Amino acid sequence: MKPQIRIINADITTLSVEAIVNAANPTLYGGGGVDGAIHDAAGPNLLHACKNIRKSQYPQGLPTGQAVITPGFNLSAKHIIHTVGPVYHKDDLALLADCYRNSLKLAEDHNCKSIAFPSISTGAYGVPITQAVKIVKKVIDSFESQHIKEIILVLHTVNDLEIYLQTFKDG
Repeated sequence: MKPQIRIINADITTLSVEAIVNAANPTLYGGGGVDGAIHDAAGPNLLHACKNIRKSQYPQGLPTGQAVITPGFNLSAKHIIHTVGPVYHKDDLALLADCYRNSLKLAEDHNCKSIAFPSISTGAYGVPITQAVKIVKKVIDSFESQHIKEIILVLHTVNDLEIYLQTFKDG
């Protein structure tokens, strides 16, 4: 089944969905932007969970394009899926598609009915929004789900929202 797509301008930390995606850095220890906001809103137990993931699974840090899942702790979301996006002009942008695919797979594996994504790598990592949205659309258009009924794309600015809306409308 194809999930319904919603594109909104909102604070991802306030959404009542089963999973939100964190545009994390490789340490998983929080940072700026979406990552910092999610860590702040989820509370200190999130950092503890991320430290355990680093200790047990990724001692060198979470590789770009990979994804891991934690509880949502103080968020309305049941889960937080952490993924590390590519840095523009440093990493292969195909890794951005991996971020979305691996996050969707984790949500599917955890029977999530809804998932919300920020615009991964388009902030501090510098990927132009016009390039990112084409990658996002391609991944979502090819995604089939047994569980996920809704994918919400959450944009930080009205300009980014308009670019996403236009790209998804144009097909």
